[in-house]
Formats: sequence, C-alpha cells, structure tokens
Amino acid sequence: MWQQLICKQHLLVLALLVAVAASAFAVTYVAHLNRLAFNQLMEETNYKHLSQVQWGQLLLQHSTLTTPSRIELLASKQLNMNIPHPKDMVMVVR
Repeated sequence: MWQQLICKQHLLVLALLVAVAASAFAVTYVAHLNRLAFNQLMEETNYKHLSQVQWGQLLLQHSTLTTPSRIELLASKQLNMNIPHPKDMVMVVR
C-alpha cells in the first residue's frame, strides 16, 4: 500500500515538474515573440515617419514648382509665350 502511495506521489511530482518546465518554455517563447513583434512595430513606425517626411518634401517641391510666377517664367522662356498687349486683345460679346 505504501509503495503504491509513494509511486502516485512520484508521478504527481513528475507531472507537476513537467508542467512547470512547459510553462517556463511557453513564457520564454511568448517573450521572444513579443520582442520580435515590438521590433517589427519599431521598423514600421520608422518607415511611417520617413514616408511622412518624404511626403512633406514632395508637397513643398510641388508648391514650389507650381507657383504662378514660375509657370509664367517657363512659358515665356521655353514656349515663347507672352502676355498680349491690351491693344492686341479683342473683346468678343455674344
């Protein structure tokens, strides 16, 4: 009878030891996954920041290139376009 009780106690201790070891491995694995996810989050956040900076630079470049004075300068130099004199204008009335 005592042998059977001791054997059951040993099995219980062994089962608890296996459960504790499995729990420890699970905690370690989840911590590793958490670190990987955090690193990926930081990379994506950095990419988002760089994209926002690039977007701001593109908006600035667009506003610089599309100013009316620059367009008028390019039209007169590259296309030989000029603003007509008022005497060369004809008013069309319907």
